[in-house]
Amino acid sequence: MNKKYFFNLFPNEDEFLIASIWEDLSLCLDIDYPVYGSIFLPPQIWTKLYDVCTSINLEIYTLGLTPDSEKKLVIFTPKFFDSSSLEEVVTYFKIDASNKFKTLQHKDFLGTIMGLGFKREILGDIIVKDNIGYCITTKDIFNIIKNNLSQINTIPINISTISTSQIPQLEFKEITDTISSFRLDSIIASIANSSRNISTNLIESGDVLVNYNIEKSKNKIINIGSIITIRKKGKFILEKNLGENKKGKFKILIKQYI
Repeated sequence: MNKKYFFNLFPNEDEFLIASIWEDLSLCLDIDYPVYGSIFLPPQIWTKLYDVCTSINLEIYTLGLTPDSEKKLVIFTPKFFDSSSLEEVVTYFKIDASNKFKTLQHKDFLGTIMGLGFKREILGDIIVKDNIGYCITTKDIFNIIKNNLSQINTIPINISTISTSQIPQLEFKEITDTISSFRLDSIIASIANSSRNISTNLIESGDVLVNYNIEKSKNKIINIGSIITIRKKGKFILEKNLGENKKGKFKILIKQYI
């Protein structure tokens, strides 16, 4: 693959970050052996890397806190490489700040970790439930966090490794509605509880993402299972087509991340 073409796939991303990914990808091709990333990439990058790897005969594996997580670490491997042979490069852990006096939020956990001098990219997503933060990072970074973090907002904490089975499931609000078609403007009007004109404005202004990529075509047909993000309104999954009524309209099930 041409380097210039690769960079053009990510026109709005940090050039140093894309250069680092290019080097990892190129190294995997050269040595015919897995190359492990060290930072957690946003979905607008790792989703495109799947298509890139398919075109150049590589495999890609992504590791996040949960399968639905947005931020993921990438591993490039040769085609047909035995995934069971991959090294364990990430650590799942929890920060337990249980107490009777103060409820901590996502920003408290993230801000305290960043206060150690890290950049956001060293962590995957964080799920906070009942004053416990569930996290993922690389093994080296985990050791630093473990050895240097003792409290969050004066609340004493306990840090320990966990298995993926201990991570809470994401919670959703279920929404059912009736739409005239699976065009994007119709879906957005349903999700945002707005008119077609307002939904069209949201789409054309770049405030709508489909599977983490900005989509400005109001006519685009949206497939079941697609993840739709509306800036300042939230993230949704077009979960199911519940059938067509006598008027030719479709009843749909949408799940909103909460």
